Amino acid sequence: MTGTLVLKHRPEDFRVRENLVLALTDEAAADQRYLLLHKRGYTTMEAVRLVADRLGVPSRDVGYAGLKDEDGITEQLLSVPLKVPAALGELTSAGLVEERGPDRLLSLSHYGYGREPLRVGRLNGNGFRVVLRGLDETTAARLADRHRMNLLFVNYYDTQRFGVPGGPKRTHLVGEALLKEDWALARRELAGLGAPESGIAERWDGTDQDLFRELDPRTVAFYLAAHSSYEWNAQVRELVATSCPEESAETRVDGLPYRFPTTGRAVAALLAACHELPYMRYAYQDGPVERPTVRPTVIQTTVTAEEEGPDEEFPGRRAVEVSFLLPSGCYATAALRQLIAQCSEPVS
Repeated sequence: MTGTLVLKHRPEDFRVRENLVLALTDEAAADQRYLLLHKRGYTTMEAVRLVADRLGVPSRDVGYAGLKDEDGITEQLLSVPLKVPAALGELTSAGLVEERGPDRLLSLSHYGYGREPLRVGRLNGNGFRVVLRGLDETTAARLADRHRMNLLFVNYYDTQRFGVPGGPKRTHLVGEALLKEDWALARRELAGLGAPESGIAERWDGTDQDLFRELDPRTVAFYLAAHSSYEWNAQVRELVATSCPEESAETRVDGLPYRFPTTGRAVAALLAACHELPYMRYAYQDGPVERPTVRPTVIQTTVTAEEEGPDEEFPGRRAVEVSFLLPSGCYATAALRQLIAQCSEPVS
């Protein structure tokens, strides 16, 4: 399906910036300080724990609106209570910087003041600038020739939802065990993920249930949501099979099953058949809290090809840099895989 497409070969190949418009106010009327987090090599939850430790506050006091992967260069906003003395004393316009080797960087700087902490689910979307590597000449030329492309793509949760890069894709199994209240299994699954919190699970010597009581509730909610995401993907996969059986193909990405339409026409047929499906969101407050909602099956965006040329990382191949916007909760990697598949279609 993806041919020779290579994504995230280098961190700078994948740049993300949040789209979040805040209601800013004067410091005198504020309850929160907003911070701009620039990172590479950290998950959002790992960065939040590090920032909270440096500022001397509980991680629950550091608010964020969305999760950003570690395998790219990302920018997002955080919030901390204005009354925290460490935050007021340490955070200057120069920011707080943590660097651990060439592949890990965290930089924090002042952004503004407001009245509300940031919360998951409030994000408007994300802007992306991505280098597509390993392309053949025909595919690269078609992307460059089209320049601005109208893309319809199936709104799957991509593999990073289910595990860290290079690790097992099993976050959904942690969530499944939590929902069954099988705390021992949930801890074992968490310990084996290679996630930033896996070390805590490995070293934990209290009761298994208390481990999840001690974790940031947003972290536990993420694992519950991963189970919901896996179930949602299964529904979409079946919908693709029934709505466009002749123009779709089964595949596995990082060991996880997907079925992708092979033409833009097939994606449109999926949209016509069912534009959204139920999805269960979760919070965690000493137990799962369900929040029923819906999620669109198909997303539309405009992809702009910015630059095309020889791929210095893969001799004999081509690289194309593209930019686009996506609503919150959508996966750029899933969109780009489908873009490459569809770019082989003749332009009508």
